[in-house]
Amino acid sequence: MNSHGLLEKIRKNRRPSIKPLPPMREDIMMFIHLACKKLINTYIFECAISLVIVANSALIGVESQLATHGETVEWADLAEIGFMGTYILELIVRAIALRWSALRDGWFLFDFGLVMIAILEQVLSVAVAGSAGQQIMILRLLRLFRLVRTFRMIKQIRSIWRLVYGLMNSSETMVAAFALLGLVLYVFGVLALQVISSDPALLGDPETNILIEDRFSSLGMTMMTLTQFVTVDSIASVYLPLMRQNPWLIFYFVPLILVVSISLMNLVTASLVEAALEHARQEKEEEKKLASVAAKNMLPDIVKLFDQLDSDRSGFLVIQEMKDFETEGLVPPELLDKASVESMSELFQQLDVDESGRVNREEFIEGLLDIFLRE
Repeated sequence: MNSHGLLEKIRKNRRPSIKPLPPMREDIMMFIHLACKKLINTYIFECAISLVIVANSALIGVESQLATHGETVEWADLAEIGFMGTYILELIVRAIALRWSALRDGWFLFDFGLVMIAILEQVLSVAVAGSAGQQIMILRLLRLFRLVRTFRMIKQIRSIWRLVYGLMNSSETMVAAFALLGLVLYVFGVLALQVISSDPALLGDPETNILIEDRFSSLGMTMMTLTQFVTVDSIASVYLPLMRQNPWLIFYFVPLILVVSISLMNLVTASLVEAALEHARQEKEEEKKLASVAAKNMLPDIVKLFDQLDSDRSGFLVIQEMKDFETEGLVPPELLDKASVESMSELFQQLDVDESGRVNREEFIEGLLDIFLRE
């Protein structure tokens, strides 16, 4: 993993530091900017947008299903306007939060393009009302872009994005596997034209003659037929009639099944699994490096916290010093949450591993780093 990729991942995984909201009367623009920035980083906002995308995708499916029977959903247009309004509002909030950096965000530009197409669709739907021909076809083409919205779920739902990301990292293996599969099918396709399509006995039988015309009439059709052996999709209906007429074809179909259906597909599966495991191993290594970077970033704050707790400058902490620190209200709000404790007394008990009643600087630093970086 190169250093550039690691630094990029550190940048993306670093939680954005959001300043406290200033009083609205002092700087209303800064207040709105920070409020929007805080909003887009909440799970509630992400979940709400995800639910809207799922509902929109479901409505598109229902409309498509009913359209095949000439039926429509009466409230679909109003719902579409509601969805479009939600997307526009989301876009505005993200634009205010990200400012000019939004122009470098691929997902923001993707959403912006979809919103513009949706607005154009609504305008044209009013403009071409009652029209026919080419204008209606343009409107239908624009409505097909609604389906693209479903891909937004890839971004919104992180588990889906991890699967897509893993698939993208296995793309080289998949391309090689498909190339090998195509080569094998080509060889067996050419062989089939020689031993099946040109066999007088098979051509003379009415049943196998129809089968050859439908499945083995050309190289392209033969290769498409052989793809059934990749998925083992009703292949008995292909080889059994031919083998009844010409039993020697067992020496063609048995190697085909062994090579394509069993060996090659297991090889492809094993290669994809190996690529996924290698990707997971690299992810673990990156996580360790990220943890190391995070530890270095936290180290000055932990040392500063120890100095604040060590009120008598003895170089050791006792439980009373930590209690006094908490009583004075000086405990950082996120400290107890990250350590998963209710009080500084509980934190002291976790750090005092040797139960000596004292915690020195090294124990304090190592203990907090272990707590914060614990998986």
